Amino acid sequence: MNSQRFARIIVIVFLFALLFFTLFPMYFMLVTAFKTNYQLSINYFGLPLTPHVEFIIDAASKIGVYLKNSLVVSGGTVIGVLAVSSLSAYVFARFDFPLKSALFMVLLSFLMIPGILTLIPQFVLVTNLNLINSPWAAILPYIASGQLVVIFVFRTFFEEIPRELTESIRMDGGSEPVVFFRLVLPLAFPIFLSMGLVNILSTWNDFIWPLLVLSDQSMLTVTVGLYRFMDPQQIVYGSMFSGMTLASIPLMVLFSFTMKYFVQGMTSGAVKA
Repeated sequence: MNSQRFARIIVIVFLFALLFFTLFPMYFMLVTAFKTNYQLSINYFGLPLTPHVEFIIDAASKIGVYLKNSLVVSGGTVIGVLAVSSLSAYVFARFDFPLKSALFMVLLSFLMIPGILTLIPQFVLVTNLNLINSPWAAILPYIASGQLVVIFVFRTFFEEIPRELTESIRMDGGSEPVVFFRLVLPLAFPIFLSMGLVNILSTWNDFIWPLLVLSDQSMLTVTVGLYRFMDPQQIVYGSMFSGMTLASIPLMVLFSFTMKYFVQGMTSGAVKA
């Protein structure tokens, strides 16, 4: 009994430590957003005695267009990835055709290719298509590179749907699109939500690709915008951390409202033993 209680205490202490190291960077980012450089130098971790709200106001006036661009890129990417991946996974899960397994394995093998190796070919392709400095320069490569894992998760879930359900709709005269949109999509809603959140997170936080293809100030995403937001001659930490705080708010709000479905979707799409 004592050993069990000791183990429980160790687990609780570990979880609290993990929670602290998770939340402390957010706390530091938030309090630094209201400090001048001098306040930060004399009171590094504490609350500001005189909060400077002007940093938040200044950052909000500059970062709004970057937030809008990130919403456009992330939203377009998620719609494209979920639409193409769900249909592709449904074909792999519910239809039989020659070399289906081999084709699926070839598809998954592309996961072993580091993304950094595809930057130059993708950049050349986007340049030849005259897409530089347009949202499509970011959206289309994101859609292409974000499908593999999503197809795998969708296929695993679709294979678990009893065929009796789909056959009953077909017997009532339902076509394959009717089966997909009336039966499969409602059942897969948690998967759609969880995979959508994963893709939003990855595209929202990406820095390298938008830096390569978006140079127009009015087209920058929030990560590149924050980088350009900093003055290399004199870094004002209050302004910099205010921008980071504002850039984090959309994702924090989104995850706070959808976390239950995110966990449900990830467990529903788990790999079969």
